[in-house]
Amino acid sequence: MADQLKKDILSGRLKPGDQLQTELELCDIHNISRYTAREALRILSEEGLIARRRGAGTVVAELHAPAFAQPIGDFDSILKYARDAHFELRSTRTAEREELTNIGLKGRYTLFEGVRRQETAPPIAMTKIYALSTLAPDKETLVTLQTSISEWIEKTHSIPVNKVSQRMEAVALSRNEAKALQVEKSSPALKTSRRYFDPTGKVVLYSESLHPSGRFVYEMQLDRKRNRE
Repeated sequence: MADQLKKDILSGRLKPGDQLQTELELCDIHNISRYTAREALRILSEEGLIARRRGAGTVVAELHAPAFAQPIGDFDSILKYARDAHFELRSTRTAEREELTNIGLKGRYTLFEGVRRQETAPPIAMTKIYALSTLAPDKETLVTLQTSISEWIEKTHSIPVNKVSQRMEAVALSRNEAKALQVEKSSPALKTSRRYFDPTGKVVLYSESLHPSGRFVYEMQLDRKRNRE
């Protein structure tokens, strides 16, 4: 029950201020014991998802902070995201020529598909990673990797990544994407795509991520430069 309520809250189905049922009502709805209902509410309360208000009962709390905040504008912040947001592999295969053409890649690439998350929280993003097949780690290596794939390529093959280009756009999630991210169909999301270049200009890695609203933000500071006479 706790997982379902958490999903409803994080997806926006239950909004801040919405009142939850009483323990007895939850028992009837979910066919559970009062102990189970009380334990579920305790878990949600500790995670800051609900709050108990005198005279109002239990309500959905305001969610002030996203699951992951990343600075934008420096190379190290991109690598930090790959380290801190664990990539949970769902499938791997050789990328098809048509899909490579659609994203502007030529050659043979291995496609890794999965989600990024922190501990047991809902996924931060749904991610596709295209790695040049001659440089890509095998599945057994990837699932135990404690760093980013680009860093692994640099260390294993001695091929430095000296440039990363990044593109961001707002999109609506498809049914399958929304299901994987535990949100409603057509929910808004931030789509980010990154190309990692070696010194010759070859794209050794391409990643594409979908971040549902409320779980990820970019932070950037702009300093205004003034001309001094």
